Amino acid sequence: MCGIAFGIRPASPERIEPETERGVEETWQRVVEAVRDRGPDASNSIFKRVQLQSGAKVELRFHASVLHMRGDALTTQPFVGDNGDVLLWNGEIFDGLEVSPHDNDGQKLFDQIQRCGPANFFAAIRDVEGPYAFVFYEAATEHVYFARDPLGRRSLLSHMPTPASPFYLLASSSPSGECPLREWDEVVTESVQCISLRNHASETGSLDVRCALSSFPRRPKAMREGSPNTLIYPYDPINASHPRLEDLTPASPEDPSAPTVTQQLAHLVESFLAELERAMRARVATVPPVPAPPHARIAVLFSGGLDCTVLAAVLDRVLPPGEAIDLITVAFENPRKIKAQQGLSNGKGKGKARDSDEAGQEEGRRTDPPVDSKIYDVPDRVTARRSWEELKRLRPDRRWNLVEVNVPYREMLEHRQTVIDLMRPQRTVMDLSISIAFWFAARGRGHLSRFDSTRASTVEAPASPPAPYHSRARVLLSGLGADEQLGGYARHRRAAAQRGPPSSLPDASTASPSGRPLDDSAPVDPATATPRLPSPSSQNWSALVKELQLDIDRLPTRNLGRDDRVISSHGKEARYPYLAAHVVDFLAHVPVWLKADYRFPEGVGEKMLLRLVAKRLGLVGAASLPKKAIHFGVNTAKMELAAGRSKGTDLLP
Repeated sequence: MCGIAFGIRPASPERIEPETERGVEETWQRVVEAVRDRGPDASNSIFKRVQLQSGAKVELRFHASVLHMRGDALTTQPFVGDNGDVLLWNGEIFDGLEVSPHDNDGQKLFDQIQRCGPANFFAAIRDVEGPYAFVFYEAATEHVYFARDPLGRRSLLSHMPTPASPFYLLASSSPSGECPLREWDEVVTESVQCISLRNHASETGSLDVRCALSSFPRRPKAMREGSPNTLIYPYDPINASHPRLEDLTPASPEDPSAPTVTQQLAHLVESFLAELERAMRARVATVPPVPAPPHARIAVLFSGGLDCTVLAAVLDRVLPPGEAIDLITVAFENPRKIKAQQGLSNGKGKGKARDSDEAGQEEGRRTDPPVDSKIYDVPDRVTARRSWEELKRLRPDRRWNLVEVNVPYREMLEHRQTVIDLMRPQRTVMDLSISIAFWFAARGRGHLSRFDSTRASTVEAPASPPAPYHSRARVLLSGLGADEQLGGYARHRRAAAQRGPPSSLPDASTASPSGRPLDDSAPVDPATATPRLPSPSSQNWSALVKELQLDIDRLPTRNLGRDDRVISSHGKEARYPYLAAHVVDFLAHVPVWLKADYRFPEGVGEKMLLRLVAKRLGLVGAASLPKKAIHFGVNTAKMELAAGRSKGTDLLP
């Protein structure tokens, strides 16, 4: 992984005032500083003065700060070819290019680009799969190509030239503080962008970037057999077919609120588990032994919920048995909730919790609660402990470190602006609630849990304060992508319940476990005297497919670039097994009613396929857990006393 920065500027110093030139240099340094924390192992910059065929001169600046994640030895960047080509590569190649455990993937990609030559640049990069962002200068054509992977798992921001700075800039993160560069945009993911220096530079070297910029869109996967230079998506859109009555999963005769595991479902569970294992193996097999044993190389962002607990169990199947795994769970002191609970316990109304924001902040500054305080027994912490114990029972030979990160309100305030700067250009209340949780989780400073359910149900058994623990694992596994693809959000259930066009299914019938049609008004199956499922025709499959596709399409702009900037600021890298291209493509082809079936109740119907995978792994407790949003699970939602009236979509000041 890297922090990368790139700039284009006029290369005519004699035309620039010395004071302006000093400002330009300061601006560039601020951009470099913004990406340096992402790669603490090595930093390097190169400047290239290029005389274009038009006679104009421009200066190209390249910087990379490297986190050593691939290959036997640290490989520095930028990559520079004998022909003048330059590559900045912030990514991981997990498929589409042969990379041995001893090789650096960026170097292998650059070598392939050099072999293919200028006429086949897209052919050289199109099959590469993994999280990435890159900038490539092709000297022969005077083109600058840049892009993010189709899902946007790595951040890349752009900034147009301004009077204060003549640079056109690309960077992994934007500068913080009072830097004049404020208007950053995320690079789109549906295409590869190209700046043609040759055609749009004036004699002074100034560049009209908007005129020089063009894009090469990615095409549907079905066009794979076309030209090798055609850029393609590595996965298909969601299967939009509707079920017939006989396609739907019947209820279990033993438990009418649960699905019957048919032969088709059983085969699907095994196939999905195989895809997850393949994705997991690719994401952990080449991680170098940093930190050294006995410390964990790999950590899981761990709420104890279904998605991350399945990932932990799959990780156990592919990681050598002697290695530890860090499970990082975060919890926040939330003055607003504490005040509300105090008011309720004193018999006062909820309105007493809506005092001024200033009062809440002052209280937070005065409060420095002990580590063992009950205030950190937030929903995600309680769930994390339960799932941790389930993993220990199932895999007792593995060293499972439950890392409890407790964040006092005062400490959150100290780092709040840092997180806001990293989020940019996202800036809503919801973005902050999620990002601040990821920032502290990725930092990994807490203590190892000593919770013992056999001795205490809600508090840690030992009375002595736990020793500090700092997770130094550089790879953080995230369960993001499971809800979006498998129908885990409440809005998916609401979409399935929408009124829609007439269904092809019988409008007033359903199937009992025995397969008999039932009258829609009957509360029970008269043949078995068991509660019946809601009518299949009540499910709006078209609306559900549309909502799922929307969630997948907006992942790059809503989640992933922001999360990458926040997590990577600690010199750590998030990896997303559920978003491996082959996993996304596999799930895209699975009929929607086999992924989620909202005829079954909460904790069963949503993410039905993943819940069956959890049971297949022995995770009976985790398999039935309902979805809880991270900001509610860790108590970052509406932390100030006056926040009760705010909405997640409200913009921060």
